[in-house]
Amino acid sequence: MNLGVIGNLGHRLMLARTLPPRLVLAKIIKRIPWTGRKMVRVAEIVNSPKDLQPDRLIRFFLAQETLLRDRVGRSELEFEGRKVIEVGPGPLAGWGPMAIFRGAERVFGIEPDWVDGVLTDPAVETAYLRPHHAALSDVFGKLMSFEEFSARLTERLTVQAVGLKAAKPGFLADVVVSNSCLEHIDGLDIALDALADLTAPGARFMHLVNFGNHRNRISPFVTIYEMPPEKYRRLYGAHINLHRPSDIGRFFEEAGIEVEMTIMDRQRVMLTKLELHPYWVGRYQSDELAIRTALFCEPYLESVE
Repeated sequence: MNLGVIGNLGHRLMLARTLPPRLVLAKIIKRIPWTGRKMVRVAEIVNSPKDLQPDRLIRFFLAQETLLRDRVGRSELEFEGRKVIEVGPGPLAGWGPMAIFRGAERVFGIEPDWVDGVLTDPAVETAYLRPHHAALSDVFGKLMSFEEFSARLTERLTVQAVGLKAAKPGFLADVVVSNSCLEHIDGLDIALDALADLTAPGARFMHLVNFGNHRNRISPFVTIYEMPPEKYRRLYGAHINLHRPSDIGRFFEEAGIEVEMTIMDRQRVMLTKLELHPYWVGRYQSDELAIRTALFCEPYLESVE
């Protein structure tokens, strides 16, 4: 019996109650083997309130850069003329369009769940891409028309449905980014070894990692710390790898990538409400277990007191 399916049933029923009916229908159709992947993905996007927020990904990016600037004095990422890799950009190519808008020479997305043709579909262009271009213009200035933006996306943006080990961008990246992706990669240590081989010396990078359960925003650690990892995977599936901040830092170091971690969000109070399993208490300090989100970036040249 697949207990992961049972463990996720409550979560799926909650989504069915809260998501728009058309989006729920698209997600149901997605599981029918003979349905066209592009058709289903387009239906998911155009009926998703989350995906149709044109400035959503921009806000995430700017919030992370603002925190890094205020906490450690880190300068902003530059995209003009840069070659960029994004790990796990999602169905709308993540920050790739923003990087292209800001002058990136090439952008390569690594997204195992990518569906070709979705970003250029007329329905997605109308529902997302044109509003996203308008949002980019509002934030960064009117750098180019939509027609030029669309042409550059075609020429300079590539997303492949592969994992890191199989990725072949054809260049070494000057900038590498990911947003709540690394925590989903099984075999992360091996994947980061592969990423190191795709990264140019002196590259800049910004990886946000979410250490919560991705199931309950109010209680991000519930079910994780109340049982050992093997039981969590048996009950809820392998949707997250359960590595903690020190594990991520060690994997980067073993891959030859020097990083510094900046904590975004620490939930000490939430931790006190749980009965922590000995597995976690015996391996990690409570301050580390309380970290919900953190950024892993190249070492900073100077810090702000």
